[in-house]
Amino acid sequence: MAGPQFGLPEAGRDWPDRPSVFGIARRGGRIALVEIGDPSERVWLALPGGGLEPGETPEDALVREFAEETGLVVTPGELLGESSDRVVINAGRAFNVRGRFYTVRRLREAPERLTEPDHRLVWRTPLEAIRTLHRQSHAWAVAEWLRRLPAG
Repeated sequence: MAGPQFGLPEAGRDWPDRPSVFGIARRGGRIALVEIGDPSERVWLALPGGGLEPGETPEDALVREFAEETGLVVTPGELLGESSDRVVINAGRAFNVRGRFYTVRRLREAPERLTEPDHRLVWRTPLEAIRTLHRQSHAWAVAEWLRRLPAG
């Protein structure tokens, strides 16, 4: 299942694929986001998730990334879809982040598993998320998730 490609390529720059996974966790009318960066400077919002480690399944990576970035223990749910985003991260390194997006079910909080000091869990409405997420692919995933919710 191939989804949309976001971000335009820049001439002369390579965009190696970076297999990644992200999730949407719900609490009431809000979803979990990660605020990344120093709050006294520039921060940006993302869905919890990240790159797969060698030999790791997308589902295992999703559980690991949620714990490291949010301190939440989750279990993967429905695969919402896939999309790609050309991004420049990690001191100017470029990637084509090939993301798989899942719903997740929150099991419990485990703040001791939070290992990313510049990541903070925040809860936003889906509309706030769509409007403020840094990556277009993440906003696309939230919109896809909303389209699948039961009416009413």
